[in-house]
Amino acid sequence: MIKYLGKRLFSMVLIMITVVTITFFISHSLPGDPVSLWVGDHPTKEQLNTAKENMGFDRPIHEQYLSFLGSVFTLDLGVSLRTRQPVSIELKHRFGATFELVSVSLFIAVLFGFFLGLSIATWPNTQYDRIVRGVGYLGLSFPIFWLGMVLQLFFFGILKWFPLQGRHSGLGIINGDFSVNSDFFLFDTLYSGQWGLFYDGLSHIVLPATTMTLGVFGLVLRTARSAMIETMNEPFFKTYLAYGFEPGEVVRHSAYKNTLVPVSTVAGLSFGLMLGGTFLVESIFDWPGLGQFSVLSILTNDFPAIMGVTLFYTVLYVTINFLIDIFYPIIDPRIKSQFKW
Repeated sequence: MIKYLGKRLFSMVLIMITVVTITFFISHSLPGDPVSLWVGDHPTKEQLNTAKENMGFDRPIHEQYLSFLGSVFTLDLGVSLRTRQPVSIELKHRFGATFELVSVSLFIAVLFGFFLGLSIATWPNTQYDRIVRGVGYLGLSFPIFWLGMVLQLFFFGILKWFPLQGRHSGLGIINGDFSVNSDFFLFDTLYSGQWGLFYDGLSHIVLPATTMTLGVFGLVLRTARSAMIETMNEPFFKTYLAYGFEPGEVVRHSAYKNTLVPVSTVAGLSFGLMLGGTFLVESIFDWPGLGQFSVLSILTNDFPAIMGVTLFYTVLYVTINFLIDIFYPIIDPRIKSQFKW
C-alpha cells in the first residue's frame, strides 16, 4: 500500500510540473503586452523598460521559467497584473465561492443520479426507465452556456423566482459581526444563524448550481444504472432472488455496495469537469469565483494570475483523485486485500 501511495504521489508531482510547464510557455506565447496592463494608459518608454526589468520580462524565457518554478515551490505565485493583489490572496478569497458552487452542484447530481440509477436498474427497459434516462441524456446534450441563459430567461425573466446573477443581494452587515464578503458564504451564514442571508445566498446559487448539475447528473445516472445491472447478473444476486427477496430489497441492503467504486470514480472526475465548467457558468451568472477570475485574467493576459489558477486547479484535481484512490479500499474490501502494507 505504501509503495502504491508513493507512486501516486510521484505521478501527482509529475502531472503538476507538466501542466505548469505547458501553461507557462503557452501563456507567454500569446499576443499582447502584460507590461502595458501593469503601467496603465499612455506609459513612457522609460516606464515600460523599468516595469519589464522589475517584473523580470526582460530576461530570457528559460530564466523566467526557472524563476517561476522556484517561486512556486515557496508558494509565491506573484502579483496579479490586473488587480495588483498577490495571486495567492485572490485565489484564497475566490476559492470559497467556486467550492460552494461546485460542491452543491456535485452533491445534488450524485444524490439524485445515484439513487435514480439504482431505481431504474431494477426496472430495465420500462417506461419509467426510458423517461429518467431521457432526462439524463438531455442534461448531457445541452451546452452549459446555453442552458444557463435559458434558465435565466425562464426562472428570472418570466417566473421571477430566482435572482439573475451574483452571490447575494448585498445586504450588508447583520448585527455588526457578519460581513457578506465571507469566503464561504452559505456555510458561514448557516453556522452563524443568519437565516435571512442564508436563504438569500441559497436563492442565488439555485440557477448556477442547477446549470452545472444537469451536465453531471446524466453521467452519474448512467454509471450507477450500468453498474447495478451488471451486479444483478452476479450469482449472489440471483441467489437472493431464489430465496424470495425482491430485487429492490437486495439492492437496498447489499447490492448497492458494488456500484460505489465506479460512482466514486465518476464523481471525482466530474469534480474536475465541473471546475472547468465554472469558467462559463460564473461568467454568465456573475459569480465571484475562480472561473470568473480566470476568464478576466486570460482576456487581459494576466500571466501570474493565469499560472496561479492553472496550478491551483491542477493541485485540486489530482488531490481529489488521489483521495478517491485511497477511498477505494475503504468501500471495497476486495481492493484492500490486493495491497500489502
